[in-house]
Amino acid sequence: MANLFAAYTMNHLGKEAITPVSEADIQVQLQSMLKQHVHTATKEDVASEGDIVNIDFEGFLEGVPFEGGKGEKYDLELGSHTFIPGFEEQLVGKKAGEDVEVNVTFPKEYQAENLSGKAVVFKCHVHEVKTKIQMELNDEFAAHLGLNSLEELKEAVKNDISHQRQNEADKNYLEKLLRHLVTTSTIDVTPEQVSDAKKKIIDFYTNSVARYGMTLESYLATMGMDMAKFEATLADEAANTARTDVLTNYIIEKENLTATESEINAQITLIKNYYHLTDDKVNELVSEHRADIINDITREKVAEFLLKNND
Repeated sequence: MANLFAAYTMNHLGKEAITPVSEADIQVQLQSMLKQHVHTATKEDVASEGDIVNIDFEGFLEGVPFEGGKGEKYDLELGSHTFIPGFEEQLVGKKAGEDVEVNVTFPKEYQAENLSGKAVVFKCHVHEVKTKIQMELNDEFAAHLGLNSLEELKEAVKNDISHQRQNEADKNYLEKLLRHLVTTSTIDVTPEQVSDAKKKIIDFYTNSVARYGMTLESYLATMGMDMAKFEATLADEAANTARTDVLTNYIIEKENLTATESEINAQITLIKNYYHLTDDKVNELVSEHRADIINDITREKVAEFLLKNND
């Protein structure tokens, strides 16, 4: 098998240089950060667009409450278009303590069929009106973020943007490199390997659309496609994925790219802290997914090896 991948290090594809970070890039990021760190203050006056109203609400269809139409002490920013069209506009001009009946019609394309295109009434109570107070871009804002000065913040933002661009460039180059290696190497894959790769791809799409409350079948239906047609489109992708897996596993074995216990434990700690898991949940996760954790670490090492040895 060694002859199949004799040239997985090379020097002729060429990495793209990342775009230098400009002052304009830094300012865009700083303005975005300002918007994410907004204070609020209670407003005695009526609510205006851009204000936040804290409300209780309950929706009624033909006088009967409907499922999913109730909320308590919900902070709604007027003008954010978070709720269905027409809802937020009817709360503009209202004050804390007011009861408001909001009359709206659900869009025809609304996913709940019992509400699609239906006129409903939301009975709302306004607990509080809050106005947003924008922080200023100065040393005080930098201190709010744990830095000593605005200049130090700008330097941190510059480094962060540069790091992100380098990561994106490395990712794109790695994809190009793997495509080149797969297409220029003689890699035989079995039908089982291709089938496993196709399953992984389908699982990825299934989990992706599930975040939006959809099944893969319903998502495909919106595109005029069924599962059979979708799977047919995956033939080339699954074959290339299987070949990439063979190549990756070969490099792991050839270069002895193993995951050490300290690296595995560090990854487990990272997962625990990121998701705020209890020790019992961590132990359960490790018991079920230890192989996946090791696989992620070794594949990251393959990526680092290829990027280091190819330019």
